[in-house]
Amino acid sequence: MQGIAAAGATSAVGLGWLSTTSAEAQQATPQQNNLQNIEAEFCGTFSPGPQIQQCIACVEAQEDCDEVGPLFPLFTGLTGQCFTPDEIPEGADYVTLKAGLNCYVAPVVDDEGEPYTTFCLPTGSPDISNVTFYECDPDDPQPALVDFKVTCKEITVTTMNIPDGEELTAEVTFLDADGEESTETFTATVQNNTATFALPGNLNPTNLRITFDGLVLDDQPVVAQDAPCTPKPPVFKDLEVTCDAITITTTDVPEGDTLSAEVTFVGDIVETYNVPVDADGVAVIPLPGDLDPSYLRVFYDDETLFDGNIQASDAPCAEVPPKPPKPPKKKKGKRYRKKKRACKRKRREYEKVKKKYEKGSAKKSEVRKKKRAYERKKCEYERYRKRCK
Repeated sequence: MQGIAAAGATSAVGLGWLSTTSAEAQQATPQQNNLQNIEAEFCGTFSPGPQIQQCIACVEAQEDCDEVGPLFPLFTGLTGQCFTPDEIPEGADYVTLKAGLNCYVAPVVDDEGEPYTTFCLPTGSPDISNVTFYECDPDDPQPALVDFKVTCKEITVTTMNIPDGEELTAEVTFLDADGEESTETFTATVQNNTATFALPGNLNPTNLRITFDGLVLDDQPVVAQDAPCTPKPPVFKDLEVTCDAITITTTDVPEGDTLSAEVTFVGDIVETYNVPVDADGVAVIPLPGDLDPSYLRVFYDDETLFDGNIQASDAPCAEVPPKPPKPPKKKKGKRYRKKKRACKRKRREYEKVKKKYEKGSAKKSEVRKKKRAYERKKCEYERYRKRCK
């Protein structure tokens, strides 16, 4: 089987695994050099947590190990099917190789006490991601990180073989709401095998590196149990408008925070309001009641939540003025009655001569003359009648 050992790196790249030490890249063919190469055996699936805990059960299951102690440095950020370290930690008895979800274990020396130099996986296995060496029944147990808990506000770690009062350092990589990456360093004191690091609370932790006195105890990606840690964007959910109030319903706006509102009323009257949000995400803007709201803008922390036309459900809010009274009609006096009588008289004369003409006892010229006289009186009467209305 041909394998490629990992080339470790000492710096972080994105959110990938970080190497705590380096390993030389090498191609190894166990069939060509059986004395220096060994194929590790599958021994189960890994347990989430610090690296030394992930495959330690494979070593604890060995008959010649009553007590198991991890050795440093840890090897992370690896790839390939075989691993060749620059140097095997002194006192190492077993090595575990984590590959995907699987754990593999191999002894560090052969039956004759000769050390192996390259550790490989069975054919078809996933690539190696990390490697840890262990000592059986150690005389001088090493400091180690055995557990951690990550939340948005803090990281709590559990240690062993670290005296009370000693200081741990945590280098934490974060992502903010815009996807920008940053790294911050925190310190905490060990007390009863526990240390707690306070975090900002509004950033998402993505990688954790714990060191003690220059020794890297763990270095791996993490996710907060209560993620996401970045604030959720506020959401404008509902709006109710009446003459007396505007009721705004939001989500993800903390209780007690303030919304700013700019209300425009009919007549280009503009008023500004600052109203608090209650536990249900509701904010109420009191209105005058006698003005019609026509436009609304709502802001929260410089973010516009609403910008649009509105109308009160019980509009109109302003009083509608009554229609002006009609002007009084002018009284029709004697002159009006006189013109009316004259118009009627001329009409009778015209109709009388018209009948005579139809019987042949009047001339056509007489008819035209009476007609013109009637139309003149009629015009005078109509003009005066309109003026008297």
